[in-house]
Amino acid sequence: MHSIVLANQKGGVGKTTTAIHLAHGCALAGQRVALLDLDPQGNATVALQGMSAPAAEPLFDLLQPVTDRLWLLPSVGNVATPTDASLDVDRLKALVEQLAAVVDLLVIDCPPRMDAWGWAGVQLSDEVVVPVQPEFFSMHGLSQMLSSLAAASTAFPGKARLRGVLPVMVDSREPVALEVLEDLRRNLGSKLLDSVIFRDPALVEAASHGKSVFVHSPWSKGALCYAELTWELMHGRSSIG
Repeated sequence: MHSIVLANQKGGVGKTTTAIHLAHGCALAGQRVALLDLDPQGNATVALQGMSAPAAEPLFDLLQPVTDRLWLLPSVGNVATPTDASLDVDRLKALVEQLAAVVDLLVIDCPPRMDAWGWAGVQLSDEVVVPVQPEFFSMHGLSQMLSSLAAASTAFPGKARLRGVLPVMVDSREPVALEVLEDLRRNLGSKLLDSVIFRDPALVEAASHGKSVFVHSPWSKGALCYAELTWELMHGRSSIG
């Protein structure tokens, strides 16, 4: 089993949207995927509530079936207020060990901060993908996040390797967004993924219906962008590169 965590200390950067669509994209590509919602706010859990796989069995009585080959560990915020949510890292580690025998990919969505939940997700993951918007404050947050990952890789040997930085919510009509994107390419080099997630209202609409964009608007720009990302992370290269 391979594991990827979506992490960023800044909120509102498309982290949960990316986690959902990477997980569903890989499931559509034939992999057995578990998505862990480690954000007590439970956005990933809510964003998939309109999808169901009634014929599928839960995994270990904890993971709910979402659709073919995709299961979800709901956020603890689904049954408690975020302030009442409790973290049991040892139980999470035991669950991940069990999942290793039955799924191909584990995708973890973390909260927008490196608190206990964020660190738990990082230490459970083989690789980290950092979504970032092409704007000034996101660039500042990115430097903080990369520093945190450097500390995590030291604290948890063999874990939390940076897979890549992913540009998200890119509006090709805004010159400043394209300028920042070029700056990212110059400064990050191979650390920047080839895939780019362009801004698309279909992604917001899909979430409001509790579905992934692959189900709600399969031919939309957002769906094509996340299909490209799925291919790149599965095969190590962009399908158009």
